[in-house]
Amino acid sequence: MKTIEIDFDVHRLIELERQGFDEPENSALRRLLKLPTSNAPSTPTKAAAGSEGPEETTDAGMAWSWKGVVLPHGTQLRMEYRGQMVRGQVQNGKWVVAGKPYTSPSDAAGSSVKTKRGDRPSLNGWVYWEVKRPTDTSWRKLNSLK
Repeated sequence: MKTIEIDFDVHRLIELERQGFDEPENSALRRLLKLPTSNAPSTPTKAAAGSEGPEETTDAGMAWSWKGVVLPHGTQLRMEYRGQMVRGQVQNGKWVVAGKPYTSPSDAAGSSVKTKRGDRPSLNGWVYWEVKRPTDTSWRKLNSLK
């Protein structure tokens, strides 16, 4: 295995992607780069120990990332719009709200609520959504992570 130097921002993204302290950094980096994990020369996690095939299990998944913000698989999502509370979760690199996958916070926000007239609003999801990553103890505004 080769050793490389990385800067703090790259290290931070890898650490945010890790799904547990026992997961090797290489597995998290392979997910971020969208590389298959089955051929990764690393120590399997507890969830994958004794199983055949890829290291990823139903509990593992890809993170969502955009504009330097990384939300690990399992991140909880919530937003309120005109008294409507909407909840979702990051699953395998997508925002999943009411069972529907979205690729952006704005698309998820606009598709999940209605205006007074019953229309789909055009919302900046970065402003409306709050997130709680698996390692977080409290909710944070998505926009504050930029």
